[in-house]
Amino acid sequence: MVSKPQLTRKSGSTFSRILLIAGVSCILVAIGYCGFNVHVLSDRQQRIKKDYMVINNVSFGLLSVDQWRDNIVTAVDSQIQQFKLTPLQRQDLKKEIEQILHGLVDTAVASIEKPQKSLSGKLTKLAFHILSNKQKLQEKVPGFADKIMTEINKPSSYRRLKRIAQSEVDSLGKQTYDSSKAAQKVFMDSVFKKYNAIDKAGFEKQAESDLTLIRKQTYNWAFGMLGGIVMILILWRLIRNRKDLYTPLYIMSILSALILLIVGLTTTMIQIDARIQEMDFYLLGQNVTFKNQVLFFQSKSILDVVEVLLKTGKLDSEIVGVLILAFSILFPMMKLLSTGIYILDQKKWAKNKFIYYFAFKSGKWSMADVMVVAILMTYIGFNGIVNSTLSDLNLNNGTISSITTNNTAIQPGYIIFIGFVLYGFTLSGILKKITKEKEPYLKPVAVKPVAAAR
Repeated sequence: MVSKPQLTRKSGSTFSRILLIAGVSCILVAIGYCGFNVHVLSDRQQRIKKDYMVINNVSFGLLSVDQWRDNIVTAVDSQIQQFKLTPLQRQDLKKEIEQILHGLVDTAVASIEKPQKSLSGKLTKLAFHILSNKQKLQEKVPGFADKIMTEINKPSSYRRLKRIAQSEVDSLGKQTYDSSKAAQKVFMDSVFKKYNAIDKAGFEKQAESDLTLIRKQTYNWAFGMLGGIVMILILWRLIRNRKDLYTPLYIMSILSALILLIVGLTTTMIQIDARIQEMDFYLLGQNVTFKNQVLFFQSKSILDVVEVLLKTGKLDSEIVGVLILAFSILFPMMKLLSTGIYILDQKKWAKNKFIYYFAFKSGKWSMADVMVVAILMTYIGFNGIVNSTLSDLNLNNGTISSITTNNTAIQPGYIIFIGFVLYGFTLSGILKKITKEKEPYLKPVAVKPVAAAR
């Protein structure tokens, strides 16, 4: 028969369990909600950055045929509009005109002086000798040259020359084009429409504003997830003497760890972004500037990296992808699930080699912690390479000036994944501590038979 104090303790234990489960469930919902927002914002950030990088890709700017054509045509048109002969050029041009006129006089006189067979030719030759001669014509050449220069220097003549030159330049410009321009324009227009922008400047302003806000919100939600984990660990501290609450709290701790792992695996971890922030130089007297020219951009999560490696079609890359999938994703998941199954019924699962192995022995095969270090080293390595490469593009020689920028950065997904790894270590320690008294189930001790009584 159960005594009244025992009923009271049992009733109090049941109430404590219900209260614990309700409280931790609220924390799990909050962690899941934070994780959902981190994932959604990370995807949105990645889409915006991809659009931003494509619109500002160096192939559409610094390496674009159309951009250079427009800059050259604009510069030449400006030079044409400002064109005016200098005094020295006028002197040189007058000399050239005089030489041409002297040549024309020599040619004309030589033609007249030739023996003439026709009557009209003989009469022309006779009239030339009576009315003029070669020397008189040569003496009049400077006067003719002055009159021609006067006509050339008239504003109307300049306008005609400019129209002719500009027409030729425009014609050459129309003959120079990028065959992919139509497709580029369609794509850009669709991107501008998506962001309610009418041009590139409006799109950039909107995208930069959205990215700043998204980055702030993503970090807030990520730290919110970690805050929920800290609250669960505080609960472990508070119930350290309540063995009856170990099982429900550990199961719910595993669920929170799974949320961290899933969000950490699917959220962007590292972003590699190298660009020419500004390049400025003079072209035919005109200042030409290119801004935000993206040289390279990649933004990946761990699952994205695995997917890329498995789709390369190369055996070495596929092997690496399988190894990352197995030891950094599947093993941590199996460990969490196995510990959950084990803690629910230790007597039943203590001798199950599969469950026992993943619950207690798979830690040395799990590479989640190694992945954290690998991502950090990758970030440091890429950051150094990008900085070294971009530093060679920084120029300032009086004619060309360029400023490069390296926006390579660790993303919130990396922080969440680190949180999962550290949390996993903590849960492993908690499991060993709360199952210490159950060691006989884990490692059965062989008992020597008692000698029969003589």
